[in-house]
Amino acid sequence: MTRLHLLRRIGARGAGRLMLAGALATGAAACSSEEILNVPDIDVATPESIEDAAALSTVLAGAIGDFALAYSGGGGGDGQISISALFTDEFQWAETFPTRQEVDIRSIQPVNATMDPIFRNLQRARTSASRAAGGFARFSPAAPGYGETLNLEGTVYNIAGENYCSGVPFSELVGGQSVFGAGLPRDSAFRRAVVRADSALKVLGSATTAAAATQRAFAQTVKGRALLNLGQFAAAAAAVATVPTTFQYVVFHSENSGRQQNGIFSLVYEGRRFTVGEREGINGLPFRSEADVRVPNVRGTGSLATGFDGTTPLFVQQKYPARTTSVPVANGTEARLIEAEASLRGGNFAAALTILNSLRAGAGLAALADPGSAASRENLLFRERAYWLWLTSHRLGDLRRLVRQYGRGAETVFPTGPFFKGGTYGTDVNFPIPFDESNNPSFTGCIDRNA
Repeated sequence: MTRLHLLRRIGARGAGRLMLAGALATGAAACSSEEILNVPDIDVATPESIEDAAALSTVLAGAIGDFALAYSGGGGGDGQISISALFTDEFQWAETFPTRQEVDIRSIQPVNATMDPIFRNLQRARTSASRAAGGFARFSPAAPGYGETLNLEGTVYNIAGENYCSGVPFSELVGGQSVFGAGLPRDSAFRRAVVRADSALKVLGSATTAAAATQRAFAQTVKGRALLNLGQFAAAAAAVATVPTTFQYVVFHSENSGRQQNGIFSLVYEGRRFTVGEREGINGLPFRSEADVRVPNVRGTGSLATGFDGTTPLFVQQKYPARTTSVPVANGTEARLIEAEASLRGGNFAAALTILNSLRAGAGLAALADPGSAASRENLLFRERAYWLWLTSHRLGDLRRLVRQYGRGAETVFPTGPFFKGGTYGTDVNFPIPFDESNNPSFTGCIDRNA
C-alpha cells in the first residue's frame, strides 16, 4: 500500500497522529519525559509544518477526508447525501429528533441545529480543497493530486448550488485574514464549478497515467453536472462525451475513527434514523416496492424491525452495508445520463432511449419503451436518474431542475400533502443558510428560496 493510499484511508488527522506517535517512539530513548511533554504545539500539525512539497500528500488526504465527511457523513453524523435524501423522497423519517423532522416535512428553520454542522462541514471541505490546490500550484503543479483538489472544490460548488437556496456565502482566508463572502447567486456557484473543472483539465493536460485519466474524467463529469444545472444541455453532453462508462471516483471510508466511517451506514444500521422512501407525499417514487437492483433495500428484522421511534417500519438501505463501504462521487453512468438528457432536450428521444437502455442492459434490467408524450418522456428520464443516482446527493438538484427547467410546479414533484406522522408538508424546495451565518457581516440572507 502506497503512502498516499494509506493517508487517504486514514485521513489527515489520523495520519498526523501516526507520524506523531512514530516520532515519539523513536525519540523516547534520547529525550527526557520533560522534553517529550514540552512541545510547542499539541495539535496534529501546525500550518507551517504543511507548507512544503513533502506535505502535499498529507494535505491532499486532509482535503479528501473533509470532503468525505461533508458528503457522506461520519459515524452518527449526517452529510449532504443523507440530509438531501430525507428532504426528498429517498429516505423517510423514522426517529424522534424534531430537527430532522423539519427536513423531511420540508419546513426547515434557519436555527435548525442538525443543519448547522452539515453546512459548516461543506464549507470546510471547500476551503480544505482550495488550500490543497494552492499547495499543489506552488510545489507540484504537474501532479494528478492538483486536479483532484480542484475537482473536489468544483463538486462542493455543485452540491451547494443544488441543495441550498440561491445566495450561499463563500468566505475565504486571505493572507491570514478572513474575507467574508456575500450571498452568491445559485448559477454563479455552478459557474464556479465549471471554472474549477476547466482548471483541473488544464493542469492535467495530456498526461496518460491512470491517476491523471481518472481525474480528467472526474473533471469532465463535474463540468457536465454544472452545465446541466445551468441548462446548457448540449454543452454538458459535449463535456462528458469522452468519459468512459466504466469510470468512477469514490471516497473511501474506514473504521479507524468515527469521523472516517460511512455515515449513511451508521445512521441507518446503528441509529435506525431513516427508512427507505415509498411513494412519499404523493409524488415520491416507489423505491421499496419497485424491487430495483439499483435501489437495494430490505425489510429490517430483529433490532432493525423498526426505526429509532419504535413504530416506523424500517426498510434498510443496502447500498452502503458497512462502515467501510466506499461512496461514489462521480461516474460514467452519470456521464451517460447527462448525454441522454441532452438528447431529450434536443428533440431526439430515440437517442436518449438508446443510452438509457444500454445502461439498463449492463445491469440486467429490461429495456424501456417510448412512453409517447413529452411529459412522460421527461418523467422516465428523471426516474432513471433517481434510480441510478440514488443516495448520491443528486435527487434534490433534479427535483429543483424539474421546477425551473421543465416548468413543473413544486407541489407536483416534491413530497406534499399530509405528512405520514401528522401535520402537512411545508413548501421548502431547498435548504436555508444556517443562522450562525448571521455573524457574517456581508451576508444578508438567501437571495431566493423558491427555485
